[in-house]
Amino acid sequence: MALILIGLSALFFSLIYFIIYFVQKNIFKREKVLNKRLLCTTAISGVILFAVGIGFENTDNNSVKVKELTEENEELNSELESIHSDHEQELAALEEQYKSEMTDLEGQHEEILAELKAEAEKSSNDIEEYEELIATLEEENEQISSLNDDIESLNNELEELSEENESLKSEISDLESRLASAESNAAAASAGSNASSSGSESSSASDSSSDTDSSGSSSSPDVYYKNCTEARAAGAAPVYQGDPGYAAHLDRDGDGVGCE
Repeated sequence: MALILIGLSALFFSLIYFIIYFVQKNIFKREKVLNKRLLCTTAISGVILFAVGIGFENTDNNSVKVKELTEENEELNSELESIHSDHEQELAALEEQYKSEMTDLEGQHEEILAELKAEAEKSSNDIEEYEELIATLEEENEQISSLNDDIESLNNELEELSEENESLKSEISDLESRLASAESNAAAASAGSNASSSGSESSSASDSSSDTDSSGSSSSPDVYYKNCTEARAAGAAPVYQGDPGYAAHLDRDGDGVGCE
């Protein structure tokens, strides 16, 4: 700063010296000899000192600025280190939180996998049980089908046996009716023989009549009607119990009157 002032003073002195010379020569018309060496030396020295002072001033300013910038840089570095430290702490905290969350997620994942495996095993067991039940039901259905076939066969046999039973009942009824007719004919024949042996007064007409009755009686067991149509065609309907041709298959309601 001092060099700048000195340089400015030298320049100011040179300027004043030149102005005085100019005024004395041109205004006052004095013959004044200009000391060019002094003027030039003073001016050049002032310029040099002014430039050097500005250079030093700039250097000082630059030093101050460098110092300020250095301090700011240090502060920024300190702040950066603090920020970096905080960042590292936050990063460490985030890493710990991430590790904790990952551990929790892994635990939950393992639990879910275990539950899914248990459910899958349970489902597999249920499927096996269902398959066993289906197989059992199929076997039972086959058995039921076989039993249904056996029942149908037994029903057919039962129907055949029922038909045979009806036929046998009809034959038995026919035989019973024939037996009853034979017994009645035998009783009549026995009564006729007793009457002929006890009474000598029996005429030949009565003999012929008894012969006719006995022949009719002997022929009565041979009367047989397959159904009511034949009995009606023969003019025997209705057929009463004890009459020739009466049979149980003609008397369905069992009231003693057939083909009524």
